[in-house]
Amino acid sequence: MRLFLVRHGESEGNARRVFQGRLDYGLTPRGELQARSLAARLSGIELVHFATSPQRRARLTAEILGSTLGRTAVPLPELSEYDIGEPSGLTVAEVRERYPGILEAQRRGERVEFPGEEGREQFQSRVRRALDFLTAFDGDVVAVTHGGVVSAVCHMVTGVDLVRRGVFHVGNCSLTVIERDRRGRLVLARHNDACHLDGLATAFDTG
Repeated sequence: MRLFLVRHGESEGNARRVFQGRLDYGLTPRGELQARSLAARLSGIELVHFATSPQRRARLTAEILGSTLGRTAVPLPELSEYDIGEPSGLTVAEVRERYPGILEAQRRGERVEFPGEEGREQFQSRVRRALDFLTAFDGDVVAVTHGGVVSAVCHMVTGVDLVRRGVFHVGNCSLTVIERDRRGRLVLARHNDACHLDGLATAFDTG
């Protein structure tokens, strides 16, 4: 079993440098090029399952990959990005201005949530459901999702506390690969691999 986790290509929200959450942004021209470069790298893989987040930036990335892989991605709601709530669509500066108390509390290590936020426990539970489902197949699986989801999977597989943010950076259209070892344990075989994006990597990324 190999699970290829793909973060979507550069989105309009990425280009605007805003927190996206569940807002439905499309891909930029750079994002489309990133997806085509990744499709070329994945060509030849014989998939047993192909899944995607239902959000537009992921679906469009999956469509580009699918044209090369010869498969149509199946939407999996559990692969949706973390819902950050009210700060969705805001820049870092705007979030700092509107929610200074929450940011200060988070820097102290306190678990304070933004208004309307999904909640870390609920997020962790649904990502775990997605991981269990996708790793039950016998063969190669590709799943197009979001940076927050890929990072959460990496925390789960390696045993790193999910509270520790910033441990696993995930670039647009990068590859993260989860495999099973001989004992049946999930291992992180590859993380944030962007070798196929020579000259196409997103320069700035707030999520």
